[in-house]
Amino acid sequence: MNNKYIKKILVAIKYLAIYFLATKMICFAIPKFLFMQFRILHYEAYAPLVEISKSQHMWSFFGRSFQYNLFIGLAEFLIGILIVFKRTRLIALLMAFALYSNLLVLNTEFDIDFAIGHTIFDFTLVLLLLVDYYQDIYKFFIQFGGRINYSIQLEKNKFKRYFPVFFVVVLSVSYFIFALNVRTTVDENVVGSYKIEGLTIDNSPLELSNGNIGKDPMLFIEYNNQIVLSINDSVYFGNYALEKDSIRIGFYQQPTDFQIKTIFGIIKNNTISGKSYDNKHSIQLNYTRIDSKKNYLNDLYYN
Repeated sequence: MNNKYIKKILVAIKYLAIYFLATKMICFAIPKFLFMQFRILHYEAYAPLVEISKSQHMWSFFGRSFQYNLFIGLAEFLIGILIVFKRTRLIALLMAFALYSNLLVLNTEFDIDFAIGHTIFDFTLVLLLLVDYYQDIYKFFIQFGGRINYSIQLEKNKFKRYFPVFFVVVLSVSYFIFALNVRTTVDENVVGSYKIEGLTIDNSPLELSNGNIGKDPMLFIEYNNQIVLSINDSVYFGNYALEKDSIRIGFYQQPTDFQIKTIFGIIKNNTISGKSYDNKHSIQLNYTRIDSKKNYLNDLYYN
């Protein structure tokens, strides 16, 4: 194959790698701006520290502070923008080198197995792109001690000059709108940890004691449409769907305490009132939202 064509192919691969990394950085940054990525499940927060996995340790640390998420997101967003412009590409790659070095250690040491593969792949791309600059890096940091006078001429090709701007603006705006729409599907006024004050089946109160999670009978409504009921030394997992004030709850296994697997109800005044799937049983669940002094998560995302 002609060297000319090989060179063109390599240049095309180079720019694919650049825009791939830019897309990834921007798409990872925007969910952090909206506090979406490092969400902690409420029921997991009640697990003793010695019982949670290393990945939960890391996830809960990153998810503890919105400001910290914002800081990481800004770094990723800057990399995504700067890498597509020739003038600032080296700055972006050096930032990406630091970021991915940290990510690789975190993902490896904290057993984030699903992320190790793509982190290594991205880190390899960063290193390969940095190879183009190794002489400049050596001169700048070693020979010239960080001082060098060099002028860069503006790109004459209008497409090459303006496409990066178009790419960054369109990707950022469109992905932000997408992420915002995803976030609005979560009702933060409903999601949270709750103490169960009473459970009535067919007008008969059910005697309750604490379950496997927490010191009290507990109800956990999670952002990922998961619902967890912890009562009477047991824990029941399920899912839920909201539509205005209505809620549908389905447990994966039938709770032994009240033998109702699916509930259709109305949420009002800290009460879920409804019926079983076959309309044979009525159910009323009274609960109280855990105070944020006892559970910081209840105020972390709460509007």
